[in-house]
Amino acid sequence: MSAAVQSHTPPPPASSANALVVAAHTLLATLAQMRVDAAIQPERLREYLVDEIRQFQTRAQQAAISVETIVGARYCLCCALDEAAALTPWGGGGVWSAHSLLVAFHNETWGGEKFFQLLARLSSSPHEHRNIIELQYFCLALGFQGRYRVIQNGAAQLATLMRRLHKLLHETGSGYAHPLSPSWRAADRKASVTLRRGLPAWAWLCLAGLLGGLSFAVYLWSSNRDGDRTTAAIDAIRLPAISAARPTAFSSGIAPLLDAELTSGAITVRDEADRSVVEIRGDGLFDSGSATTKAAYLPVLMRIAEVLNRLEGDIVITGHTDNQPIRDKRFASNLELSRARAEAVRQLLLSAGLDRTRPIVAVGRGDTQPVDTNTTAEGRSHNRRVDIALLTPAVTRDLSGTTRR
Repeated sequence: MSAAVQSHTPPPPASSANALVVAAHTLLATLAQMRVDAAIQPERLREYLVDEIRQFQTRAQQAAISVETIVGARYCLCCALDEAAALTPWGGGGVWSAHSLLVAFHNETWGGEKFFQLLARLSSSPHEHRNIIELQYFCLALGFQGRYRVIQNGAAQLATLMRRLHKLLHETGSGYAHPLSPSWRAADRKASVTLRRGLPAWAWLCLAGLLGGLSFAVYLWSSNRDGDRTTAAIDAIRLPAISAARPTAFSSGIAPLLDAELTSGAITVRDEADRSVVEIRGDGLFDSGSATTKAAYLPVLMRIAEVLNRLEGDIVITGHTDNQPIRDKRFASNLELSRARAEAVRQLLLSAGLDRTRPIVAVGRGDTQPVDTNTTAEGRSHNRRVDIALLTPAVTRDLSGTTRR
């Protein structure tokens, strides 16, 4: 972290009705500044931000903000800070994405889609969730674009969404009479204010109502059980909502290359907006409670590795379980089991010849993202799975600052 950010970040102004934004003041101030300093050391910045995020959590807890709101806000802040860093000369080229905040706190490599999904859900109950909606509005006003950075006509769509958000916040009594800035997108701002001169004047106007800083306290979120709670909280906020136009599904062409495996039923393939996903049913891949792959699936994984080497894009391997309590001493929770299974698949793909120079991330989701009911044996069987996602080149470029050829 540049010394300028640490020593010249001003204290928050004196009053605000939004305790969540108050708690995030330092992170928002850093977000506004980090794009214009060419002298930042990525490693020091990351250490600084990790510590600030932990202190944000503590301040928010002290303000009696719910766990779900804190986790959702943390997710959004990580998204915005990661994108800002990845778009700089010092954070591009994969330097930042290899150790991003979103990976550190949420085991995800890119939140450009989920940020807006969360916003849509929360916006259906704006009075209840106004604080976090307002925080998301600040992130957008300070330059975050997420999925809109990589889709056609994204800037215009995001401008429309911002106008709707401004109206929503005004109607719910958050006090906005005017937009945060006539040119809120970072791409349209001239970076004429250096890091050592602090925040631009318009950003101070945005933050003019913030409350005085709260005292720092002990970070309470480090145990594995808290990890389960954290992962569940971000995925458990369920409210359908204002929707932005969704991009058409991406097709990597992976399905025809795995035709034999699809025909045999060993895998399924689906295309989503920003990725193609190969799904392997967990019952065929692992014994109950185990993270050791069955020998029968080795040829399938070898074939998947061969096909992935032909295609461009970062790879994210995600383990999923059902909701039945785990009774294996090796794993404290379903979250740990799902992580171990994802890592086992990752290692096997690498052993089978998958290119080691490309980003390949293994994460666990436990039982937080079911695709079927957990009330029947068949439904639980569907939920036990491992997904191998090939991200679109656009998402890969957004993560790393460059696209590999």
